[in-house]
Amino acid sequence: MAEALSNISTTPEAKDLLHDNTWLIALRFVVVGVGIVLNIVVTGVFMYTRMYRKSLLHGLIVQQSFVDFFGCCLFLIFYNQDAPSGNWGKAFCKCRSIFWFVVITSTYNLLMITFERFIAVVHPITYRKRHIVQRSRLFYIVPYITSFLITFHLAIIADINEDLIGECQYTKSNPEFKFFSGFFIFTAFFFFPACFMSYCYGRILLVFRKRAKERKQSAAVSDHGGTDKPNKRLYHVSTQRNLVYTMFFVVIGFIFTTSPNVTMYLVYTICRCFEYSTIVAHEITVLIYTSNMCINPIIYGAKMNEFRSGVLKIWRKTIMFATGRDFDDKSTSIDNTLSMSKTDMPN
Repeated sequence: MAEALSNISTTPEAKDLLHDNTWLIALRFVVVGVGIVLNIVVTGVFMYTRMYRKSLLHGLIVQQSFVDFFGCCLFLIFYNQDAPSGNWGKAFCKCRSIFWFVVITSTYNLLMITFERFIAVVHPITYRKRHIVQRSRLFYIVPYITSFLITFHLAIIADINEDLIGECQYTKSNPEFKFFSGFFIFTAFFFFPACFMSYCYGRILLVFRKRAKERKQSAAVSDHGGTDKPNKRLYHVSTQRNLVYTMFFVVIGFIFTTSPNVTMYLVYTICRCFEYSTIVAHEITVLIYTSNMCINPIIYGAKMNEFRSGVLKIWRKTIMFATGRDFDDKSTSIDNTLSMSKTDMPN
């Protein structure tokens, strides 16, 4: 046994399979570590300020950050170390499907956010008549059920690669099932979510363009009639538009970070012209896929005025607790300014 290990350690190819490159390991810790911290911050701010109670959208955003946090943690567990040998290795490879379960839950939670915004903006009367907010439990549960149905087959076909040390494989079955797996993952992980979200946000943007023309006409009427109702309507539309644009940037990030990995897996299941699990390109595409769960908090912080005001409120209370100073009088003007730009959504 010692002789075999000695022979393996002297083989350059085997040495590469035993350990990932140091720069890749460091990059994983940096990217995913930042994602973990940011998702904790977003979840903490929304929970502390109780923004999750404000609307169904805010609750889904909290769930998104919560799921993304666990996805980042699972990535470090299952993709930053090699699979052990023997039965433990098989168990490790099958448990790796838990990571993909969380990833797909994050994707379909994003679809629920898109669907909620689509109904609220494009069909506002239906949104109110059908009492969508009162049926919010369905929006929270659907991503988990869908993710389980999609990733269940990965736990079945996953196995340790006996030819390559420390590697897992998902394509040990017959060629027909390999192609089905690649096509199914490409469709369910990327193609359907991307098309659905692109269609919904395309319709939403068209509605905003139509309402912009209506606002110009209303503004012309208000100039002659002297009423302030158009101003209130303008504020309502602008708050909706800000939240929709926030989620639109999240969708763009999803498309750019998800497509490389699933496309590469689809090509592999079709041609088998490269070793999918051992090349550096695969490791990088998985990291890019995972980075989608790290960039969402950055977009929230950049686009959501509510989130920024929540961070400011927590910062003031922290400073006040640490120094004993009262910021209430000095921050009144700041609060008044922020309240004018808050993105409150109607229930």
